[in-house]
Amino acid sequence: MIEYKIYSNNERDLWNNFVDNAKDSTIFQSQIFLAYHLQRKFSNHSLMFYKNKTLIGIFTGSSTTNANGEKILFSHPGASFGGIIQNTSSLSDTLEMIDLIEQYAVKNNFNQISIVPTPSIYFQNHHDTLMYGLKLKHFVEIERYYSSIIPIDINVNNQMKAINRKKGRAINYYDTIIKENNLKIYWDKNFDSFYPILLDNKKMYNATPTHSLDELKKINELMPNNIHLLVVEKDGEIIGGNLILVANQQIAIIFYNMINYQFSDLQIAIIQVCESIKWAHKNKFKYLDFGVSHETGDEKFLIPKMSLIKFKEEFGAFGSTRTVLNKKITE
Repeated sequence: MIEYKIYSNNERDLWNNFVDNAKDSTIFQSQIFLAYHLQRKFSNHSLMFYKNKTLIGIFTGSSTTNANGEKILFSHPGASFGGIIQNTSSLSDTLEMIDLIEQYAVKNNFNQISIVPTPSIYFQNHHDTLMYGLKLKHFVEIERYYSSIIPIDINVNNQMKAINRKKGRAINYYDTIIKENNLKIYWDKNFDSFYPILLDNKKMYNATPTHSLDELKKINELMPNNIHLLVVEKDGEIIGGNLILVANQQIAIIFYNMINYQFSDLQIAIIQVCESIKWAHKNKFKYLDFGVSHETGDEKFLIPKMSLIKFKEEFGAFGSTRTVLNKKITE
């Protein structure tokens, strides 16, 4: 029999140690990461599951409200994805934990539960136990996003040659651009110089960055090994940047790939991704998650942006889905 308790800050170390050692976890389930938010504060509805007095699973939860004023138990509004993380892939344990989450939701007067499971590409051993369990328990898919995953080749030089072919370029095309324009490419956490480029890029699509400048600095303060910034410099000016978040031991995320569009003819966006692939290879990652590609606007956010997907496929990316599953609560 599994029992649960509500997470409290007294169990911060226990929680984070569990995340560090779980095979299916990412930084998005770490209480260290969830503490970076400076502009948003979340109510705590995270749960810890115990079997025979041993912690076997966690659920990152908080409360949100929809346009109709309904109260939703959400996992987690401060992270890309969350859901249940457990130290086994036992279906019976998974089903019992889902039942306990629903019981907790009913007890605390929630109208709905929304769960964003971690995509299985992030797991050390790919499995669909949680997805199967949620659908068996009558959770329904309400949103689906297409994310592009770049596998990191054992031979990174061959991978670079393949990218050049897919881009329709000569083998040394991008190297020539770097050399002829005296571009300097290096890893440096100069968030202050990078952020104005990020803001300008987002304004082109009437959007704002997910993170504020202070929040990027806060993530770096809390988890310095999990955030990296590649910058491109020309004549002493930073003209592009690629921000990467390390999700776990096997996958890192290209969160922002931004350029100063005054220099768009220099193919900076492509050069930055190629350099990030080389970095991922050097640091023994299996994949780079190049993020979701969807049209902007409230009515279009689930429509795939085909031109951006094609751009990512030319780096060898394949598709992975991020889904939001929901269940309405009836007493």
